[in-house]
Amino acid sequence: MSISTPTTLPPLQGRYRIEDRLGASRLAVVYRAYDERLHRPVLVHLLRREIADQPAMRERFLQEAQYGAGRTHRSLLDIYDTGELAGRPFLITEYVAGRTLHELGALSLEDALLYFRQVVGAVAVCQAAGSPYPPISSSNIIVVEDGHVELVEHWLTPPEAVALDLACYRPPERASGAPLTQSGVVYSLGLLLIELIAGKRPITGTDARLVAQAHLSTTIPTLAQVQPKIHAPALEQLIKQATVRDPNQRFPNAAALAQAIDTLSVGTSSDTGRLAIAQPPSVGERVRSETNRLLRTAPAPVRRTSAPANADLPERPLPTTNNRSMLGLAIIGVVFLIVVCGAYNLGSVAVEHLADIHLPRFTLPIPDIGINLPGWLTGDAEGPGVVLEVSIPDSEGLNLRDGPGLTTGIITLLPNGTRVKRVDGPRVVDGVPWMQVRARIDGRDIEGWVSANYVKPV
Repeated sequence: MSISTPTTLPPLQGRYRIEDRLGASRLAVVYRAYDERLHRPVLVHLLRREIADQPAMRERFLQEAQYGAGRTHRSLLDIYDTGELAGRPFLITEYVAGRTLHELGALSLEDALLYFRQVVGAVAVCQAAGSPYPPISSSNIIVVEDGHVELVEHWLTPPEAVALDLACYRPPERASGAPLTQSGVVYSLGLLLIELIAGKRPITGTDARLVAQAHLSTTIPTLAQVQPKIHAPALEQLIKQATVRDPNQRFPNAAALAQAIDTLSVGTSSDTGRLAIAQPPSVGERVRSETNRLLRTAPAPVRRTSAPANADLPERPLPTTNNRSMLGLAIIGVVFLIVVCGAYNLGSVAVEHLADIHLPRFTLPIPDIGINLPGWLTGDAEGPGVVLEVSIPDSEGLNLRDGPGLTTGIITLLPNGTRVKRVDGPRVVDGVPWMQVRARIDGRDIEGWVSANYVKPV
């Protein structure tokens, strides 16, 4: 049987219907397919035709499939099945789709570390098992959902660009002809972390050979040089140790790097911060500031004490009528705003619960006096009951989970534009802020947890 186009192929093993060719990796051509028995999309990795007759390459393909079936990590593709087509072995894996980290550019420090931990963990699992893993490259890391990434082979990169892509992460000892070691991968991972934070690769060019040689002499930029707004001495030292030219001075393997990252995460919030950019005060802030100023500057009434009639003592003057009037007007104004906005917001809550119609809230410019006022009075958009909308770019929707965390069970998929009501949260689990929400699906209310990064107030 010959392979021409996906549409000419019958279902593999009577169940996998090939739909589209996605690209080619080192060993296989990768297709998107549909499992007609379990009704789910899958990936088909078919050994490339030009190496199918080479015993060494065939054995390597089968060996990688065996290793892949024996390892378990959420950021590595799960292997479902294997088979053979016209003398060419193939394997079936889970289906993933999304944008690569290379396409996203510079990330926030929090997102960069979140994704980086997952990649380092996947490599550490493979190194511990003696299993091969996909080449380290931002082009090989797909952002799937909810802050989760998958490390895959090079099928998303055009074949003519693969050599140059790999050269950008090539350890200097490899350019000298030494074999790849576990500390060599740490070097590649260190360059990847710099790229995620800076949005560009530390070493790049247009010729793969020259880029590979550049690792022997180019000084890797520091974190302060690529992102001056971040002050993180511990992270700076971690990147420096991971990308040092001498392999004996690096972390010995990905597991040691992962441990250093976990230790680093304890202090990241205390020694890391972006430079604040001054913003003009809002109308509410100006009203609060003026009210506080009036309250602070209003003169206090004079307490008179008895004294001899002939005592020559100075007497404090009484407040002027003008100051009294201004203070009185300010207090009346604040009380008026409380009554009007409170009545409106209370009516909005009633309409929302009776008719499931969300009306905008008014936020009161009330100074902080140490009293927690109810959300229906202040119009606080962060309080329970606020209506939010699912908004996750380049995706069909957002998973509703039975608990906060990346490993919890999925209840259902909330399509983009779905409106939900906040119940609780945010709560940070696995480095992601989670929010408990209530959604109305098929005429019934369902509660669950979603990533707070992908819901926004209506």
